[in-house]
Amino acid sequence: MPRIGWLIWPLVLIAIGALFLVDNLSGGTFDAGDVIARWWPLLLIALGIGVLVDAVRPGRGPAVRTLALDLAGAPRAEVRIDFGAGSLSVGPAAPGRLVDGRFEGGVRYDGGTGGRVRLRSEPEHGWWGFGWGGFRWQVGVTRDVPLSLSVYGGASTSRLDLAETLLTDLHLETGASETIVALPRAAGETRVDVQSGAASVVLHVPDGVAARVLGTMAVGGAHVDTRRFPPAGAGYASPDWSVASNRVDISFRGGVGSFTVD
Repeated sequence: MPRIGWLIWPLVLIAIGALFLVDNLSGGTFDAGDVIARWWPLLLIALGIGVLVDAVRPGRGPAVRTLALDLAGAPRAEVRIDFGAGSLSVGPAAPGRLVDGRFEGGVRYDGGTGGRVRLRSEPEHGWWGFGWGGFRWQVGVTRDVPLSLSVYGGASTSRLDLAETLLTDLHLETGASETIVALPRAAGETRVDVQSGAASVVLHVPDGVAARVLGTMAVGGAHVDTRRFPPAGAGYASPDWSVASNRVDISFRGGVGSFTVD
């Protein structure tokens, strides 16, 4: 049986279409616009009922997919994750994999060959069945070859454990979210670019890894561990930045919230 939530939008479209049909056939005695203006809160009630019923029905959770794409000898990897609302966890993939994982709410992907893939949190049952509790993804990314990773998040909670990867580039864009990132221990030089909205972003730099930090927050604050990364010019930098074999170059632009590097 389909989930109740998946039926709400089709029923709403049918009801609205029926109202305008009656309007057209009534010769002006019935005003569909007036009815919708008066009774539109019923839509919110119907959506709420759909969410509630789906939440309590046993065995009626969102679709769950597993995915495993081989690296297939590619010398480098480029992974993009387009994630909407929900919970995102990223860690190392199994040896020989480009990406793998478990995707609650469904997943679509483009590419998967030549070391390049884009994962998208588009529901597999149309946007009216997007999974009322949001998506819950556990994603593995390769740790076998140099990796360029882009993550675009919405209203989400994200945990990115990239400590064991060979991350060369991280591009992170977040909305109303909380994001925690563990940066790589031994990837050479890693460039990190963060753009956040109403968000909290925390970057953990492993011991023994140098960092340079530059950026601004419109409203809120940037919190940098100045014992490890003292002020330098317009930003902050490790004393051994210029000679460190493993280092991260961090730039950030934030809206409302907080940005932390430790």
